[in-house]
Amino acid sequence: MKKGIKKEKIQELLNSIKSEFRYIKKYNYNLDEVVGVKGKDRYILYIKKKLIRIYRGSLKSTPLLCSYIPIDKAIFYSFEIEKSVLEKVDLKSYIETKVYEEAGVEETQEYEIKYKVVEKLKDDKHAVVETVIVSVEDLTKEFKYILKEAGYIDYISFPAFSYRALYEEGILKKGNDLFVVFLYDKIFLTFYSEGELVYMNTLAEGLNKIYQSLSELKIKGFDYELFKKLLLKKGLSIGKYSSNELLVLEIIKKNFSNIANIIIDEINKFKQKYNIEDLDRIFVTSEYGDIEEADEYLQNVLGLEVKNFEFYEKYNLDRLPVDPFLFLAMLETHYAYKYNDQRYNFSKFLRKPTFFYRPSGILILTAIISVLILGAYPLYLYLIGLNFEMKNKELSKEIDKLNSKKIQLQKQMFALQSKDKQLTKEIEENQKEVRRIQKFIEEVYKFKFSYLPKSQEIVDITYLMNKNKVYAKIIEYKKGLYTIKLFSYHESDIPNLIKDLADNGFSVDFDEIVYKEGKYNSKIRIKE
Repeated sequence: MKKGIKKEKIQELLNSIKSEFRYIKKYNYNLDEVVGVKGKDRYILYIKKKLIRIYRGSLKSTPLLCSYIPIDKAIFYSFEIEKSVLEKVDLKSYIETKVYEEAGVEETQEYEIKYKVVEKLKDDKHAVVETVIVSVEDLTKEFKYILKEAGYIDYISFPAFSYRALYEEGILKKGNDLFVVFLYDKIFLTFYSEGELVYMNTLAEGLNKIYQSLSELKIKGFDYELFKKLLLKKGLSIGKYSSNELLVLEIIKKNFSNIANIIIDEINKFKQKYNIEDLDRIFVTSEYGDIEEADEYLQNVLGLEVKNFEFYEKYNLDRLPVDPFLFLAMLETHYAYKYNDQRYNFSKFLRKPTFFYRPSGILILTAIISVLILGAYPLYLYLIGLNFEMKNKELSKEIDKLNSKKIQLQKQMFALQSKDKQLTKEIEENQKEVRRIQKFIEEVYKFKFSYLPKSQEIVDITYLMNKNKVYAKIIEYKKGLYTIKLFSYHESDIPNLIKDLADNGFSVDFDEIVYKEGKYNSKIRIKE
């Protein structure tokens, strides 16, 4: 019995300690701030503010830290698989085996393999597995400069998988989209349908052919760096070329015409293989950045909506030259950590948990708890007393609130009681008025039918009273004399009535007109 009580007390103690130190988290990152690093470029994305800024702080900080894998560092491999097989195998192991056997990778090297199973084939019995394969050795070399400074990278993305974050974060509406990236020696295509990756492919047709054709012109000072600037600054914009540079533009257009034809062929192959009828949009960029007016040129040639990779535009209030793939990496990092979806995270260098979640921290924490257990009962009593004190304060506050509410309700009750008395008085007065009217009606009725010969006179008198808006309280007839107690609401009404009676041949005598309680009261006597 005593052991059971002791166990319960220790558990309560641990819960109390955990409650007191609830600020200690397993990881100390901030979900709503992401730092993207690529080479010398460092930007921070403030998710809630929808704002990108240059980052000058330490990489060892609370924002999530990310970067992306260049497309040319990845190996792509896809294969079809029967849907019935999908349900029977350990898919991850199956894909790894398939990759090492068929994708041409080095068996002695370690690889990070990410994949997407696509079930949109027209052949509904099969699915396609799209894989992206990156050497761990290449990852270590590529991000050595970040690891040297920070010691970790929270997320490493690959562009083909990053596009999903555009839909999940509401930057793009879901549709059938093609993302095109022009590389020096190839073109990388990624198809998305309704926010899901469907197909990836590389085409052996890159910007190198344009470079080679322009090199043959023997332009003075022309080199690879000048070629990149030419594409980004002038590209396919005729307005930016002088008359003696038009040959350069023609060569670029000719090559882009060939590229457009290759893209059209690839789109047609894609539509034949997959259950997707039409494309909604095409997004284009290059490994150097957006090529000037390439989107407009391809839109005219392809007959489809074509746009640049300016997804970050509404975040980029400072008009910073942000690498679109770095922005995509930052966006995907936020999405992946917010929704705990790390399927496409290539990082092998995740940050360590906070101290008390590491083995050394756990050991120290265990020692601390052991020491605390020795004084558990006194501490338990102290914590119980502290708990009662806190509860007492809370109850006192609650009582004060209830008393305040009670006073308010009492005030409301007194106001309602006063109103009730007033309404009761008004009801009584109205009831008196109703009884008076009933009595008057009864007297008129009795008078009318008891004294038929006098009915015409009564009718005439009543008509003149109504005409002048004068009302009778009591009508009496005795020995040829009508005595009527009456009232009106205007000063001139009773005098007008007396005048009309006299004009109609009645002999009228009246008492003084008295104003009382909003009415003009008098008594008139009419002889037959």
